[in-house]
Amino acid sequence: MTRGQRRTAGARGTVGRRAVAGYLLLAVAISWACWLPLVVTGQVVRIGGDATHLPGLLGPALAAAAVALLTGDGDRLHRRVTRWRIGWWWLVALSPAAMVAVAVGAAALTGDAPRPADFALVNGFPAWGFAGLLALLVVVNGFGEETGWRGYLQPRLQRRFRPLAATALLTLAWAGWHLPLFALLSSYRGFSVATLVGFLIGLFCGALVLGWLFNRTGSVPAVAVWHALYNVGAATAAATGTIAAVVTTMVIVQAVVLVVAELATRGRTFAPVPAARDDDGGCNGN
Repeated sequence: MTRGQRRTAGARGTVGRRAVAGYLLLAVAISWACWLPLVVTGQVVRIGGDATHLPGLLGPALAAAAVALLTGDGDRLHRRVTRWRIGWWWLVALSPAAMVAVAVGAAALTGDAPRPADFALVNGFPAWGFAGLLALLVVVNGFGEETGWRGYLQPRLQRRFRPLAATALLTLAWAGWHLPLFALLSSYRGFSVATLVGFLIGLFCGALVLGWLFNRTGSVPAVAVWHALYNVGAATAAATGTIAAVVTTMVIVQAVVLVVAELATRGRTFAPVPAARDDDGGCNGN
């Protein structure tokens, strides 16, 4: 590499780090501006309550759009958000529905089956029935979060780090973004230390699966749909006992298999397709 090339690479690296920092600060600022007033006034988001955290869930997407436009990445982000044609990968994107079906079967065998209506109830969400809930999950938890975490931040981190390291860093940011929700959501407020550790493990495993799916498709719709369907088995009123245990276990097993495959294939399992990269050369790997 010539001196000029090193200077160019250094300049790009500086811009990249500033873009990542700017994105994280803006995502947190937007989301927390919606959530902290509720926390300060002692409100709790629960099923059937008046308080809602939904506007804050759009923070990652709004921050990604703003920073991408400022850094000239708007077209790239737009292509990822509108990338619906991914062939058979839609089977992977829809796979949480199969996980929930298996969990329901297991719950029925153990006598722990929830009421069907419980799958349409989530803290802070309006009671629009299952179809309405699923549509809203795709919009706020799906596109609202995944446009930022996978569509923008993951490719940025993979400019400097290999996918597994980038996913670990992304998980730390994602977990930190959740902090006000531990005082706001009724389902989070009773977390013990053990439950919190389980939450972080689940978050990391979910990030691994979502990161792999995004890297292999470059599609925000794919990860948005996976995220929304996963929340049916992990965030609804039905997501307790056997349902939550089975769905969470299946995601953890999938994440472990992916990590083993990544190590065995020396990086080919998580290798990003061109649509999932921020530069022509892919991740440099540190």
